[in-house]
Amino acid sequence: MRFYRSEPQAGLGRRRPGFIDDPGFPSFLNGLTDGAALVELDGRIRLVNAPMERLLRATRADLMGADLARHLRGTGRLAAELSEGLIRLRRTETTGTLPSGRAVGAQLSILRQDDDPYAALLTLRELGAHPVASPARGQFRLARDLAPQAPFVTSPARQALAAQLDAALAQGLSVHLSGETGTGKTTLLTRLLAGQGAPVATISCAALDPSTFEAELFGTGIGIGATDPGRIGRIEAAAGGTLVLEAVDLLPPALAGRLLVTLDAVQETGGTRIVSTATRPLWPLCATATLPEALYFRLCGLSLTLPPLRDEPAFLPPLLDAWLAEINRARPRPLALSARFVKALAARPLPGNLREMIAALRRAALLAETTAEPAHLPPVQGCAPASAPDRTGLPLKDLVREFEIRTIENSVADHGSKRSAAKALGIDVATLIRKMNRSRDTQPTRSETP
Repeated sequence: MRFYRSEPQAGLGRRRPGFIDDPGFPSFLNGLTDGAALVELDGRIRLVNAPMERLLRATRADLMGADLARHLRGTGRLAAELSEGLIRLRRTETTGTLPSGRAVGAQLSILRQDDDPYAALLTLRELGAHPVASPARGQFRLARDLAPQAPFVTSPARQALAAQLDAALAQGLSVHLSGETGTGKTTLLTRLLAGQGAPVATISCAALDPSTFEAELFGTGIGIGATDPGRIGRIEAAAGGTLVLEAVDLLPPALAGRLLVTLDAVQETGGTRIVSTATRPLWPLCATATLPEALYFRLCGLSLTLPPLRDEPAFLPPLLDAWLAEINRARPRPLALSARFVKALAARPLPGNLREMIAALRRAALLAETTAEPAHLPPVQGCAPASAPDRTGLPLKDLVREFEIRTIENSVADHGSKRSAAKALGIDVATLIRKMNRSRDTQPTRSETP
């Protein structure tokens, strides 16, 4: 991968601010806590600070004058997006994993004088490098320490699927990855493709429309002037790497033919692999003419399905542990999950899968003080309420008693014990037990005689 154009850069050799060449400027860079490098427009590293040396695990002698692309080899999307930013002379922010294994956030800023670009400043900030213990009340904490990072947890089934996907791409097959919403399709692809050392470009098929199709896939060309640098399309950005078509089942039918022609041209030129994702099966869409059969066979050289969370019960506990650790980084008091909470969550169908699980955990962290209980879970979605029996003609006393016992039973179910339920309702446990026992012997069909 190159961090420069095929033709000489017009900005090379042009006038630049004098402080760039001042002997004190490297000392200024070393005062920054983030990794920083001054990069020429042809991709050569001109200056670098000590934090950047540590992040890249390279000495200053190795970095100075070297091609930045060499030190970002194997970072996938990180290298591709920084490359595009330098080629197009535009500010770029992205994230990725360095060859050293460190996850970083990257920012590329184009430096200009009199509106004329002369270099770029690249900064790298390590993500989640230093977990911070929960502080005492009022203790200062940097905002970046509070920002939750996305843990990655895998399972044997997902590892096997990832190995199949990797092998298929190595053989040049187009791969289609399906799975319910929230199963982690994008996360799996991002981690798998990031380690292959090739560009990755993603197209959201649901966001395509006839007016943006050409610009999104083929770019807008080179603009005029510094304020209109233009941008390359996703096809060019993926050259030699992987083009990912997200939510292909939501592709507008009017664009299916145009996408098919484009993919034919991409695969004829070779060198670019095709991966697509969807939340529903594609073949039924062919029967309704929503998706052309030719496009289906173009996309589905190998079809894989990411299992829903309910089909991997052993996957839930490590997921909860990982996300709980991230959530606790932002809490003054750590949250614990009761066994009843975990059991109640595991008993749910979880149609939103990992996304729904994470939302439920965050909700519990908001409502619970120290321990999450079943009562802190959100209402189960998609369940029609049972029709209420006819209570016409029942005396008020029976209606009040029925409401009372229903409230008690729900509280016991939520809190897992009669003692905890009594405490939550503000009554003693003996009263709660007496009311429950009386309800078993009394039918709410007539008023009791005082």
